[in-house]
Amino acid sequence: MNNKTLDTQPSWHDEVNAIIASYSLDRITEIPADETLSLLKKSPLLRILDETQFTSPGKLADVVAVCRELGKTDASLGWLVGVANSAWSMKANFTLPESACADMDKNSILSMVLGRPGTLRPSPKGEGLILNGEWQYASGYLWSSYFFGLAMLEDGNVHVVAVPSRDLQIVGPWKSTGLIGTQSVMIRANNVQVSKSFTTSYHPIISGSCKRSYSGYFTGVLMNCLVGTVLGATERAIEYVVENAKKPITGSTYASMEQSGPIRYEIGRLSSKFDLLVRAAEYNADTVDSAVHNSVEPLTSRQRVEIRARAAQIMRGCTEITQSLLWIYGSCGLDKSCPLEKIWRDVHVGALHGGFSKLIPEEMACITLLDSDPATISRMF
Repeated sequence: MNNKTLDTQPSWHDEVNAIIASYSLDRITEIPADETLSLLKKSPLLRILDETQFTSPGKLADVVAVCRELGKTDASLGWLVGVANSAWSMKANFTLPESACADMDKNSILSMVLGRPGTLRPSPKGEGLILNGEWQYASGYLWSSYFFGLAMLEDGNVHVVAVPSRDLQIVGPWKSTGLIGTQSVMIRANNVQVSKSFTTSYHPIISGSCKRSYSGYFTGVLMNCLVGTVLGATERAIEYVVENAKKPITGSTYASMEQSGPIRYEIGRLSSKFDLLVRAAEYNADTVDSAVHNSVEPLTSRQRVEIRARAAQIMRGCTEITQSLLWIYGSCGLDKSCPLEKIWRDVHVGALHGGFSKLIPEEMACITLLDSDPATISRMF
């Protein structure tokens, strides 16, 4: 992996290699093999940003590098690791009982959705709270030990809730055309009893007011964890087309793609563009890492908004690269037997995640340039 920080953690190399070695895919369901999922549940790769450990956590740059490497094998693998790292960072905002921590230690796959909140109301029995609600896009929920989601109290305050995954139920399958291996299903809570220690206020987390902690830069962490895996998938797409450059071009005098000047130009352009996207992701991660480990002052709203906007541009750039690679490779690239077909689907679905799409990140970046408050549009920065 091309990452100096990760090079200082050879055990992570071993973990990545073990997961890749165990990897196989059911061609029909596109779900990773049981052996791979078993390794993931125990892997320290999911807990690089775990700030509740006695040892210091790794860095966001490490997570990006790991997700990128796994994404080259299967974007769903990198996505699951990215979501889990984000959730472990979120866990640092809780003081959970030993029994819950033991469950998470046994199975480190954590699922999380921070979309539309459910509801929290006082328990009729006078102890704790009652949780109800539905959450879409719960990546990895099928194999997770705990779920982290948003829920609103009667006074309007939004909290993050940690719930044992066994207490929730699946009410909608993952129907998307890509990232099928994440099984990002819809789940529901029906009158689930929740102790107050399993809830924490969302505002301090999303406001970025927590200093020197990844848990205080949650959006920046999540955005970059997800970006890493899409970069990995895009990298593999470039490699695949280059490896097959001897393929002939139908309807031309070229004996192979590599003999075509325009195709050589386009592959060179896409490779250079990809390199710029990687540098942007590294810059984003380094900005957060420096704020956590080196800075006295927290990141400003403008810095945090710019991180999200850059992440959105990386995602859009990856979709443009994979689309252009298909144009070069030809229609057989969309044959289900071709690796490009799956990569194309995974990258496009990943880029349409709510944190990157609908031009909100770009609008927020403009708002900060106009010296206005980006929170009038979204709190996700």
